[in-house]
Amino acid sequence: MATESGAPQGAAALVLDTLLQQVRDLLAAVFTGPEAVAGEIVRRRRVVQAAGGVFGAADLAGLKPTVEQWLSEHPEADGLGFLAAAGLLPDRERHIQWWQRGATGFVPMRLNLDPTCVDVYDYFEMEWYAAARDHSARAVFGPYVDYSAADSYICTFTVPVIDGDEFLGVAGTDLRMSDLEPRLLGLLRRAGHDAVLVGAERRIVAANTSRWLVGSRLPCVPQAGDGVFLAAGEVGLDSGWVLGLADLE
Repeated sequence: MATESGAPQGAAALVLDTLLQQVRDLLAAVFTGPEAVAGEIVRRRRVVQAAGGVFGAADLAGLKPTVEQWLSEHPEADGLGFLAAAGLLPDRERHIQWWQRGATGFVPMRLNLDPTCVDVYDYFEMEWYAAARDHSARAVFGPYVDYSAADSYICTFTVPVIDGDEFLGVAGTDLRMSDLEPRLLGLLRRAGHDAVLVGAERRIVAANTSRWLVGSRLPCVPQAGDGVFLAAGEVGLDSGWVLGLADLE
């Protein structure tokens, strides 16, 4: 986090530190869902292997109680589940065990995983999957319209599933922006400044003023003293999010 000297910047910096921690707390709560799924996958796989068995798709189906409990406690989430790494399961290269919120309960998500098809859902190529596989990092992707799955405006939160030094896949959850944005906005409204939260691609996640439109992109990442922002700082948690505070317009 960087700020210029002077009273306005100093005051903004204090506000910024408080808001950054509040946003981190919100994101940490969201990540508890994927982290619970990741922990359950590792536990189940170890049990199967200790008994001399082969971990397979049927073992992943047992994740449903963990998923349903977390989704029941987090109505802002559209879905929660797991995407297997290549070679994890003996009988399939790709596999998704993911449940979505439906009209009458939680239903498994069905996607075309056949790589020979034009409309294949090739999650191996997704940015949030690559972040977990290649860098063992969490990721927040979006907001975006997920036409291939939830068909809604969402943010995807993911964590790597790792047992020892072995990458097993990615656990994640989708949060509807119609629920996430108001929660973020409730924090930004306390700023006393114009405030904007920007994602990894400079895409605006939330703002407490109409000068910045959610979903649009800023020309550059907010930086303190850049002529617009009094203070700016990274949210962290591998989110790629940056929070900027400016004078009231």
